[in-house]
Amino acid sequence: MKNLPIASFLLLICLTANAQAYWLGGAAGRETDWMEPRNWSTGQVPGWQDDVIIPYQDQSLYPEVRCVAPLIQSLQISKEASLAIGPEGVLTIDAYEKEGTAMVLEGFLFNYGALILTEMELEPVEGQLSHLDNQGICSLVTDAGHIPLLAQENQ
Repeated sequence: MKNLPIASFLLLICLTANAQAYWLGGAAGRETDWMEPRNWSTGQVPGWQDDVIIPYQDQSLYPEVRCVAPLIQSLQISKEASLAIGPEGVLTIDAYEKEGTAMVLEGFLFNYGALILTEMELEPVEGQLSHLDNQGICSLVTDAGHIPLLAQENQ
């Protein structure tokens, strides 16, 4: 009985710890669907405390966001990998509790929907824009309001 508070505390820490969710892709019939739990290393769709990593894959089954996805804490797209946000898709990255850079684009992000960034510094985000093909809405939400982010089309 004495150990119950300690065990409860340790369980709480484990449940609230940030998780790294790696894209696997390839779930039968939903190979590129962001919202398919079988496409993720954690077995669930990433959420607000998750650091999402899209690694390079030989089979090129990269994620597509086609609806409003749960917000995530950070996004890293590895070199030669990609992520597409469809016209109906919305991806929000909320870096409120993130230490370090919340968005790393070594690969490409193709945005035809909405990419919303919150609780981030503008300067590190601007450095990533050469890897963003933005045909949709992309904005940084700050205490001062919305800052639209514009990127050159990648050819």
